[in-house]
Amino acid sequence: MKTIDKSKTYENIIKEIESRGKNMAVLGVFSDRAREQGYFTVADRLDEIARQESEHCRALYRIMQEGDEVDTLANLIYCAGQLHASAERLKEAFAVTARQEGFEYIAGVIEEVAGVDSATEEELKGVMEELKTGKLYKDGKAVKWQCIKCGYSSQGAEAPQMCPLCASQKGFFKKLKK
Repeated sequence: MKTIDKSKTYENIIKEIESRGKNMAVLGVFSDRAREQGYFTVADRLDEIARQESEHCRALYRIMQEGDEVDTLANLIYCAGQLHASAERLKEAFAVTARQEGFEYIAGVIEEVAGVDSATEEELKGVMEELKTGKLYKDGKAVKWQCIKCGYSSQGAEAPQMCPLCASQKGFFKKLKK
C-alpha cells in the first residue's frame, strides 16, 4: 500500500497549509485595519475569507493524516521548530539588516518578536514534556487549575474531570502559574 508521508505530494500539502496559514494571518491584520477605518462590511468579508482558508487547511490536514498518524505531539514539535527557525531568522538576518540600514527602532521590535517566539518555543517544549510523561493534567502537588472556557478555578494535584460550572471536559483546564 502506498503511503503519502514520504511523497512529494505530502511536501506540497505542507507548503500549501503554511501558505494558507500566512494568508489567514495577513487577512486578520487587513480585517482589523478595515474595521479601524470604518469599513465593517469589508472587514467581515476578509474574516469570512480567513475562515475559508482555515477550512481549506483542515481539509488538507486530513489528507496528511492518511499517511502516518499526525498527532498533537507531532504538531507541537513542528510548531516549536517553526518558532525556533523564525526567532533565528529574525535575530540573525532581519534585525541585523534593519540596524545596518539605520532602523534601530525596527531592529528592536524585530528582536522583541524573536524573543517572544523563543519564549513560546520553550513553553511548547514544556507542554510536550508534560504530554509525553502524562503530566499535562496532573501534578505531583496541589496546583491551581483554570477552565479556559469559563474561568472556573480549583486547587488540586489533578485537573477536574469535568468543569462544575460549564461542564467542559478535563482538556479545557490549564495549570496556572504562581
